[in-house]
Amino acid sequence: MKKWFKHPLAYVAIILAMVCGLIFVLAAVPGFNKLPSGTQNLRVVVLDQDQSSVSKNIATHLENKLPFKMVTATSFANAKRQLNTRQAALIIQIDKGFYQRVTRGQAPKLTYTVNQSNGLLQNMVTKNVTTQVTTQVASQLTTAKVTQMLAQSTGKALMQKQQAVAKQQVKQQLQASLAKSPQLAQQPAQLKKLQQQAIARVKRQQQQRLMPQVKKQAAATAATLTGQVATTTTKLHALPTNYQYQFAPMFLNLGAYLGIMLMSLVLTLMFMSARHVIGKWSALLAVQLNGFIGVLVAPLVTLGTLRCLISFSSSAFWQLFGVQVLFGLAVFEFTLAIAFLCGGLPSMILQLPLLVSQVVASGAIIPRPALNGFYRWLSTHTPMSQGVYSTFNALYGGANSGYTSALWWLISLSLLAVILIGWLGYRSTKTNPLSRLVPFTAGN
Repeated sequence: MKKWFKHPLAYVAIILAMVCGLIFVLAAVPGFNKLPSGTQNLRVVVLDQDQSSVSKNIATHLENKLPFKMVTATSFANAKRQLNTRQAALIIQIDKGFYQRVTRGQAPKLTYTVNQSNGLLQNMVTKNVTTQVTTQVASQLTTAKVTQMLAQSTGKALMQKQQAVAKQQVKQQLQASLAKSPQLAQQPAQLKKLQQQAIARVKRQQQQRLMPQVKKQAAATAATLTGQVATTTTKLHALPTNYQYQFAPMFLNLGAYLGIMLMSLVLTLMFMSARHVIGKWSALLAVQLNGFIGVLVAPLVTLGTLRCLISFSSSAFWQLFGVQVLFGLAVFEFTLAIAFLCGGLPSMILQLPLLVSQVVASGAIIPRPALNGFYRWLSTHTPMSQGVYSTFNALYGGANSGYTSALWWLISLSLLAVILIGWLGYRSTKTNPLSRLVPFTAGN
């Protein structure tokens, strides 16, 4: 027993357990420090297709009260483009005819459009928002301000109906005045003034007579609206209700990243040993070829297994295969560059926390806008997030929004880094302990 604890690896094992736990805590937990307040950065588009006084008041109320980045759109096509490219999380559409239904005592209509090809938290938030908006609109319709708008509108409508009567009354009053003073007919200025006075007097009389009726009708209309808002939710790129579909993109890419990272680590160890036998550039070419084969073969196995668990079409399978190959190449070159830089095994001190941080920043759980600055930067400059969103697109739909081009840039820059590190960092002809971990002889 004493001999056992005299061996250094006994303590290395304990240190590994401590370090791994520490890495996960430090790399993952800070990624959630902007929640729940970070969801306020989600963009919600309000589209007022009615453009009435009541609908404008509702839109203004939502913009002021909802705890999100509220923006307005002038057309549904523009709003839908923002939703499809994940620039917006939700479209709140005040349908045409909203005001007419209000004045008729009918339930006005709202249409919500959501893009479900997104992470878990965003889909949960948008679902809660639709419920909150419906409640607020139903409440807002019965406020004094809306009742006043209804009164004004009802008053205008009644006044328009009474225009013929008003004209007749004005005419009668003018005739009565001319009958008393015929000379007024020869005085145009005085006659015009008399006509204006008659119009004002008749209008005032009508307002006094109609106001009780206007208030009564407006109040009655508003009272019928309590809790009566008809809503429709349109799902863009809908996900099945089973949560396997929601989490498939995250675990597919997490597994691919971890496997390719370990592959790059093993190939780095082989390179460090083989370069002394077959030459540095031949060894580097072999690493690249070996990695490319691995990136091609691995998705066939994982996607075949995934298709046994969730349902998707053959076209989606091959589209997803292309995404996984591109993602795999980006991960391979990215992790290989780090492994080359750190000399193989020591790179795990950097690779592991980077992997954990990328899972948090991937968008599979927390949407990009809700992340803090560091994790948002990590989301746009590392492979995981691009792979997760591209997988969502392949499985369920959605606009590319630069994910593919970002992966190509990562491949190019990482490959360049690998070549430069291999050229500058591996000049020594002497072997070291790390290069002897994976023996490579001419007989291999």
